[in-house]
Amino acid sequence: MPLVVDLAAPVPVLAAGGIADGRGVAAALALGAAGALIGTRFQATTEALVDPSVSKAVIEGRGQDTERNSVLDIARGASRPAEKYTARTLGHPCLDRWRGREDESARDSQARQDHRDDVARGAIPPMPVWAGEAVDLITDRPSAADLVAALAAQAEDALARAGRRHPDDRPRAQG
Repeated sequence: MPLVVDLAAPVPVLAAGGIADGRGVAAALALGAAGALIGTRFQATTEALVDPSVSKAVIEGRGQDTERNSVLDIARGASRPAEKYTARTLGHPCLDRWRGREDESARDSQARQDHRDDVARGAIPPMPVWAGEAVDLITDRPSAADLVAALAAQAEDALARAGRRHPDDRPRAQG
Protein backbone atom coordinates (compact mmCIF):
# COMPACT_ATOMS: atom_id res chain seq x y z
CA MET A 1 0.00 0.00 0.00
CA PRO A 2 2.67 2.59 0.85
CA LEU A 3 4.40 2.13 -2.51
CA VAL A 4 1.14 2.41 -4.45
CA VAL A 5 0.23 5.55 -2.49
CA ASP A 6 3.65 7.04 -3.29
CA LEU A 7 3.46 6.13 -6.98
CA ALA A 8 -0.10 7.39 -7.39
CA ALA A 9 0.37 10.69 -5.53
CA PRO A 10 -1.41 13.06 -5.62
CA VAL A 11 -4.26 10.77 -6.70
CA PRO A 12 -6.05 9.34 -3.64
CA VAL A 13 -5.77 5.56 -3.25
CA LEU A 14 -8.40 3.30 -1.70
CA ALA A 15 -7.37 0.08 0.01
CA ALA A 16 -9.43 -2.98 -0.88
CA GLY A 17 -9.51 -6.61 0.08
CA GLY A 18 -9.80 -8.18 3.49
CA ILE A 19 -11.35 -5.13 5.17
CA ALA A 20 -14.50 -5.85 7.16
CA ASP A 21 -14.06 -3.93 10.39
CA GLY A 22 -12.68 -0.66 11.71
CA ARG A 23 -9.27 -2.14 12.44
CA GLY A 24 -8.89 -2.87 8.73
CA VAL A 25 -9.93 0.68 7.90
CA ALA A 26 -7.40 2.01 10.43
CA ALA A 27 -4.66 -0.18 8.97
CA ALA A 28 -5.43 1.09 5.47
CA LEU A 29 -5.30 4.70 6.67
CA ALA A 30 -2.07 4.08 8.58
CA LEU A 31 -0.50 2.71 5.39
CA GLY A 32 -1.41 5.90 3.53
CA ALA A 33 -4.71 5.03 1.85
CA ALA A 34 -7.29 7.78 1.58
CA GLY A 35 -10.02 5.32 2.49
CA ALA A 36 -11.19 1.75 2.15
CA LEU A 37 -13.37 -0.11 -0.33
CA ILE A 38 -15.44 -2.57 1.67
CA GLY A 39 -17.40 -5.16 -0.26
CA THR A 40 -18.30 -8.44 1.43
CA ARG A 41 -19.19 -6.78 4.74
CA PHE A 42 -21.99 -4.77 3.15
CA GLN A 43 -23.66 -7.91 1.76
CA ALA A 44 -24.65 -8.66 5.34
CA THR A 45 -26.58 -5.47 6.02
CA THR A 46 -30.33 -5.07 6.16
CA GLU A 47 -30.36 -2.91 3.01
CA ALA A 48 -28.14 -5.19 0.91
CA LEU A 49 -29.67 -5.86 -2.49
CA VAL A 50 -28.94 -9.58 -2.26
CA ASP A 51 -31.11 -12.58 -1.58
CA PRO A 52 -31.34 -13.24 2.19
CA SER A 53 -29.58 -16.56 1.57
CA VAL A 54 -26.50 -14.59 0.46
CA SER A 55 -26.39 -12.58 3.69
CA LYS A 56 -26.84 -15.80 5.64
CA ALA A 57 -24.02 -17.50 3.69
CA VAL A 58 -21.70 -14.54 4.32
CA ILE A 59 -22.44 -14.55 8.06
CA GLU A 60 -21.94 -18.32 8.28
CA GLY A 61 -18.97 -18.47 5.89
CA ARG A 62 -15.34 -18.72 6.89
CA GLY A 63 -12.20 -17.55 5.11
CA GLN A 64 -11.20 -21.11 4.29
CA ASP A 65 -14.57 -21.50 2.54
CA THR A 66 -13.61 -18.87 -0.04
CA GLU A 67 -11.75 -19.53 -3.24
CA ARG A 68 -10.39 -17.34 -6.02
CA ASN A 69 -11.46 -18.91 -9.30
CA SER A 70 -12.66 -18.32 -12.83
CA VAL A 71 -14.92 -21.40 -13.01
CA LEU A 72 -18.14 -19.61 -12.12
CA ASP A 73 -17.56 -16.72 -14.52
CA ILE A 74 -16.81 -19.17 -17.33
CA ALA A 75 -19.93 -21.23 -16.55
CA ARG A 76 -22.12 -18.13 -16.42
CA GLY A 77 -20.63 -16.73 -19.63
CA ALA A 78 -19.46 -13.55 -17.91
CA SER A 79 -18.34 -10.80 -20.28
CA ARG A 80 -15.06 -10.02 -18.50
CA PRO A 81 -12.02 -12.18 -19.29
CA ALA A 82 -12.37 -14.77 -16.52
CA GLU A 83 -8.92 -16.23 -17.06
CA LYS A 84 -7.37 -12.81 -16.38
CA TYR A 85 -9.66 -11.52 -13.63
CA THR A 86 -10.64 -14.20 -11.16
CA ALA A 87 -13.19 -13.69 -8.41
CA ARG A 88 -13.30 -14.86 -4.80
CA THR A 89 -16.46 -16.74 -3.87
CA LEU A 90 -17.82 -19.10 -1.30
CA GLY A 91 -18.11 -22.73 -2.38
CA HIS A 92 -20.50 -23.65 -5.18
CA PRO A 93 -21.44 -27.03 -6.75
CA CYS A 94 -20.28 -25.86 -10.19
CA LEU A 95 -16.91 -25.01 -8.71
CA ASP A 96 -16.60 -28.53 -7.34
CA ARG A 97 -17.45 -29.99 -10.74
CA TRP A 98 -15.00 -27.91 -12.83
CA ARG A 99 -12.20 -26.94 -10.40
CA GLY A 100 -8.84 -27.36 -12.10
CA ARG A 101 -10.48 -27.82 -15.51
CA GLU A 102 -11.18 -24.18 -16.36
CA ASP A 103 -9.67 -24.42 -19.85
CA GLU A 104 -11.80 -27.47 -20.61
CA SER A 105 -14.99 -25.80 -19.36
CA ALA A 106 -14.24 -22.63 -21.37
CA ARG A 107 -13.98 -24.68 -24.58
CA ASP A 108 -17.02 -26.85 -23.81
CA SER A 109 -20.25 -25.06 -24.78
CA GLN A 110 -22.16 -27.93 -23.18
CA ALA A 111 -20.66 -26.93 -19.80
CA ARG A 112 -22.36 -23.53 -20.00
CA GLN A 113 -25.61 -25.16 -21.13
CA ASP A 114 -25.41 -27.65 -18.24
CA HIS A 115 -24.95 -24.71 -15.87
CA ARG A 116 -28.05 -22.94 -17.27
CA ASP A 117 -30.05 -26.18 -17.06
CA ASP A 118 -28.94 -26.81 -13.46
CA VAL A 119 -29.95 -23.26 -12.49
CA ALA A 120 -33.32 -23.60 -14.25
CA ARG A 121 -34.03 -26.85 -12.36
CA GLY A 122 -33.01 -25.27 -9.06
CA ALA A 123 -30.20 -27.81 -8.67
CA ILE A 124 -27.62 -25.07 -8.09
CA PRO A 125 -27.80 -21.43 -7.01
CA PRO A 126 -27.98 -19.03 -9.98
CA MET A 127 -25.24 -16.78 -8.69
CA PRO A 128 -22.10 -17.42 -6.72
CA VAL A 129 -21.74 -15.77 -3.32
CA TRP A 130 -18.97 -13.23 -3.84
CA ALA A 131 -17.07 -13.16 -0.56
CA GLY A 132 -13.57 -12.24 0.53
CA GLU A 133 -11.37 -13.79 3.17
CA ALA A 134 -12.50 -11.21 5.75
CA VAL A 135 -15.79 -13.11 5.90
CA ASP A 136 -14.59 -14.50 9.27
CA LEU A 137 -15.14 -11.04 10.77
CA ILE A 138 -18.79 -10.87 9.73
CA THR A 139 -21.14 -12.16 12.41
CA ASP A 140 -24.25 -9.98 12.20
CA ARG A 141 -26.57 -8.11 9.84
CA PRO A 142 -26.81 -4.48 10.97
CA SER A 143 -28.21 -1.60 8.99
CA ALA A 144 -25.71 0.05 6.66
CA ALA A 145 -25.91 3.24 8.75
CA ASP A 146 -25.11 1.34 11.95
CA LEU A 147 -22.29 -0.50 10.19
CA VAL A 148 -20.70 2.74 8.93
CA ALA A 149 -20.93 4.25 12.42
CA ALA A 150 -19.36 1.12 13.95
CA LEU A 151 -16.58 1.05 11.33
CA ALA A 152 -15.77 4.71 12.03
CA ALA A 153 -15.78 4.22 15.81
CA GLN A 154 -13.64 1.07 15.58
CA ALA A 155 -11.17 2.78 13.23
CA GLU A 156 -10.94 5.80 15.49
CA ASP A 157 -10.34 3.56 18.50
CA ALA A 158 -7.69 1.51 16.69
CA LEU A 159 -5.86 4.65 15.53
CA ALA A 160 -6.03 6.12 19.04
CA ARG A 161 -4.61 2.91 20.54
CA ALA A 162 -1.85 2.85 17.95
CA GLY A 163 -0.98 6.46 18.71
CA ARG A 164 -0.69 5.99 22.49
CA ARG A 165 2.86 4.84 22.32
CA HIS A 166 5.22 7.61 21.34
CA PRO A 167 8.29 6.58 19.29
CA ASP A 168 10.56 7.90 22.11
CA ASP A 169 8.93 5.40 24.50
CA ARG A 170 10.45 2.40 22.71
CA PRO A 171 12.66 0.15 24.80
CA ARG A 172 16.30 0.80 24.05
CA ALA A 173 18.97 -1.84 23.67
CA GLN A 174 21.44 -1.86 26.53
CA GLY A 175 25.03 -2.77 26.36
